[in-house]
Amino acid sequence: MITVTSLSHPAMIAKIRQGLKAAALGQGDTMGGHDHRVYITNRKGHNIMRINWLGGGKWVAYGGCDWGRTDITDIIKQALRRANVKPIHTYKEDQ
Repeated sequence: MITVTSLSHPAMIAKIRQGLKAAALGQGDTMGGHDHRVYITNRKGHNIMRINWLGGGKWVAYGGCDWGRTDITDIIKQALRRANVKPIHTYKEDQ
């Protein structure tokens, strides 16, 4: 189960931030995805969420028990706020 508390761990926050950056830059293949899509794994290597970069600083995340259909974007944003991480507004998408 994905909760704000489970996503607030420093290792998971680092993975989420790395995933957001890779997705924004179109480097999804560095994290098991492609183009502007990345997959975040747990410590066992299982995919637990997918982040899609929509452009213009907007992104959406999916995960949870019905994989791929549950929007968990708000949970991730809460976890980033709890971890005191500043929001990611823009990346240069053309690099």
